[in-house]
Amino acid sequence: MIDYFFLKKSIECVKMELYVTGSNIFNQWLCDDLVINEFQIFSPSKHKLETGGSRTNILQINWSYNIFEINDTLHISGAWDGKENQFTKVPLPSECVKSKDLCVTGNDYRIILVDKKMSAIRVLDIEKKEVKELNFHIEEPIEAGTKKKKLVDTISKAVLSSDSCLYLTQGGHVYSGILPSYVDTRHCIGTVIDVQCGYEHFMLLTEEGRVYTWGNGRRLQLGHGDIVSSLEIPTEVEALAGIKIIKISAGGWHSLALSEFGDVYAWGLNDTGQQGIKHLNEEHNESFSVPTLVNLFDEQGIEITRNVKDIACGSKHSALLLDDNTIWTAGCNKYGQLGISEQKYPSSNYFRNVFQCDKENRNYSLICGPWNTVICCTFVKKKHK
Repeated sequence: MIDYFFLKKSIECVKMELYVTGSNIFNQWLCDDLVINEFQIFSPSKHKLETGGSRTNILQINWSYNIFEINDTLHISGAWDGKENQFTKVPLPSECVKSKDLCVTGNDYRIILVDKKMSAIRVLDIEKKEVKELNFHIEEPIEAGTKKKKLVDTISKAVLSSDSCLYLTQGGHVYSGILPSYVDTRHCIGTVIDVQCGYEHFMLLTEEGRVYTWGNGRRLQLGHGDIVSSLEIPTEVEALAGIKIIKISAGGWHSLALSEFGDVYAWGLNDTGQQGIKHLNEEHNESFSVPTLVNLFDEQGIEITRNVKDIACGSKHSALLLDDNTIWTAGCNKYGQLGISEQKYPSSNYFRNVFQCDKENRNYSLICGPWNTVICCTFVKKKHK
């Protein structure tokens, strides 16, 4: 989901700042407040690090802990090894220590490390403190038979939610499960370029801009109408078939899609307003079973016509980044994850403008954890004339 299952990104020679709001119950954001109800900069600088510099990248946001890449070293913050307020290196198996080509994902029970080159999977059981190694046989069914052929491919992304896991290869192949099994996507139009994982549903996006969903749809999160309760294979979301989608995001039980024209579509559970669709009656939280266009309004009720650049879903909240670098949030605000007072606004039934990213020469993007929203601020190098 919650793009809180993130794949390692290449950030060589790029400095990044992280602005965070939301839950800090386990001190996973290294500050004193249990609830962070407005965006503030995350800084690990007060902790002694073995290497110099301060290049920080967020790889994983969970309920109780986070994983950061700091100066090419993985660190974990929050609840770990039965203790809260921890900030320490991730206990990598010896085989992984020297590898600089890992996909990292996890949840509150386990961490999954995928060696892209070796196609080996190592599962760190947090409670049992055990490491299990799994073999990743990258294969694909042959079109006209039951035999399988070996593929030369590497892993590009891994996402994990509850016990649901998806892997995506550079060749556009999808695998499901902690112990991977091949997901047949030959019927999908275009090569798969992204996968997302909710609590009970899955999404994929192809290079043609087509969106496919499968899994449990009892809370309307699949986007196929209320007559579909579950699907075993990726099925195209027909309501989006004529629209080129460039990004998808899966919340706990809701979904978002961003079009090439900067429009956002939402569907699924809307019990706390996480779809962000404004009604005349603001107390009414209708759940939409098919993708529905999200319109934005300012505090005076005037519609905003700016384009959306990025989207992200938390467990029961959503966040948008507009082309004027404003951040808009909607949904549950129990832990301040919307970037506004949780006491004044326990939830928001529609998207509100909550923050302005105003630094020059920066690129901004969004990540949501279950109960957090994070703005990634990347410094852009000036070109010398």
